[in-house]
Amino acid sequence: MAFGKFFSNMKGLFHEGPLHELSNEIADAPSLKLSAEQVEYTDDFRKTFNVNSPVRENIHNSFLFSMLVMASYIVIADGKVEPEEYDFLGKFLLKEFGEEAETESMEVVKKLIAKHDELESRKPMAFLQLIGDCGSQIASSLSEDLRYQMLSMLTLIVKSDENITDKEVEALKDVAVYIGMKPADVDALMNQ
Repeated sequence: MAFGKFFSNMKGLFHEGPLHELSNEIADAPSLKLSAEQVEYTDDFRKTFNVNSPVRENIHNSFLFSMLVMASYIVIADGKVEPEEYDFLGKFLLKEFGEEAETESMEVVKKLIAKHDELESRKPMAFLQLIGDCGSQIASSLSEDLRYQMLSMLTLIVKSDENITDKEVEALKDVAVYIGMKPADVDALMNQ
């Protein structure tokens, strides 16, 4: 993503000639999307989603909750909770946010997964509506780079058990649209 910013800064750098045309062409080209394994998680990502961040605590906690809702949705997308996916999520949270955040966040994920069936039996599509609400908040508040990093993390959940189903990929694409990204971003992250 940094290259996209670099090239957009090049636009107009040269005032005439072939370099002018080339710099404008490069700046207008879509930015290169990385596969999920290549995405690096930035300090901005950690600050935005970390439960211990003192900055904008109420807003931050809602971003964290939204990310956990999305992660829960991905973990159960194929109709079952695969231990590898659940374990990957815990390890990711531990690595990126620390032990306390991992413990609290995994408790939230466990409750969300348990509530999924109950919600759906009372009101069909309720969980999907929650995904949409969380996605709207993320789409309107976070940069494309932070949203891509979050989508990358969700993609790695799907890839963690080496049993990728069409339902999981479809769920990832749903999330991508809800957070203001494109289904093609999922294809790039899946390295397809």
